[in-house]
Amino acid sequence: MDEYEPNAVGAAALAANPGGSRRTRALASWASALGLAAVLVPVVLRLTGWERGPLAYAVAFLPWVVPACVVPLALALLARSGVLAAAVLVPLIASVAWLVPVFTASSVASAAPAELRVATLNATMGQADASAIVAMVADRSIDVLAVEELTPAEVDALHAAGLDDALPYSELLPQLGVEGTGVWSRLQFNSAMSVQGLRSHAVRVSVTVGKEPVTIYAVHPAAPGLFDHSTWATDMAKLAALLAPRNGAVLVAGDFNTTRDQRSFRELEDLGFADAADQAGAGFLPTFPQGRLPLPVVAIDHIIARDVPFVARDVTAVTIPGADHRALVVTYAGP
Repeated sequence: MDEYEPNAVGAAALAANPGGSRRTRALASWASALGLAAVLVPVVLRLTGWERGPLAYAVAFLPWVVPACVVPLALALLARSGVLAAAVLVPLIASVAWLVPVFTASSVASAAPAELRVATLNATMGQADASAIVAMVADRSIDVLAVEELTPAEVDALHAAGLDDALPYSELLPQLGVEGTGVWSRLQFNSAMSVQGLRSHAVRVSVTVGKEPVTIYAVHPAAPGLFDHSTWATDMAKLAALLAPRNGAVLVAGDFNTTRDQRSFRELEDLGFADAADQAGAGFLPTFPQGRLPLPVVAIDHIIARDVPFVARDVTAVTIPGADHRALVVTYAGP
């Protein structure tokens, strides 16, 4: 039994001098407080709409607050601090409340056949694999495809891969860099034109779904800078002004460079637009950056609609080789 005596002595010493345990709880308390401060940042920004400088990026990570709260909560329990544990519940509950609508369908589509399938993809300055895009269109029976960062070389590659055979109608404004945009459609256009005023080209087309005309925009507002958001703010304000008039069914697809928690996107929702992911209860579908990290972390690609004769039934994110965004595919069906 002699070999167990040191352990017994150590236990007795620890019981006699619990200072080490107190230090552990103190460290856990400080660490919990720091973690609480970190998760509070995006929550406060979401509440206030204050998005200056790098804070605009912080609010984009709001969906990750829910799992992140596990750390300060566990540390608070380790520190035996009921106050800290209760405080962590505040950002946790708020974040869950904001996230729940993404997982709960706001409108239920009937079992009727799909009326319209729409996809959007940022082609990453023309680096997206054209054959993979055409395969996605074929495999998912896509009716309308919006492509951002569309370059002349990408248009040629898509043509060679057979996209024009699957989607014979198009309105294309390719450019070098990030400003090009295009729309391909299986449905004949009632009208098609470019939209002036935004930093990147925007395209507006009209198609008939059932018996009703639907206006479809492909957009790519500027991204926020790290410190200077002036171009981002201007583009989002112009987009809101463009979409404000209510004169029929409208669908908008693209890389919005904005998450559902940022003020400018919520202002679009205030105009009556419904995000397809929210409408279908598709869950949190981050689309960017694809391939740069183990997984995408922010959802900045969207398809939104207002006054349309259908609702989003299914939303899927699709990985396209060469693109640093996932494509977003939405199936709309009758209500």
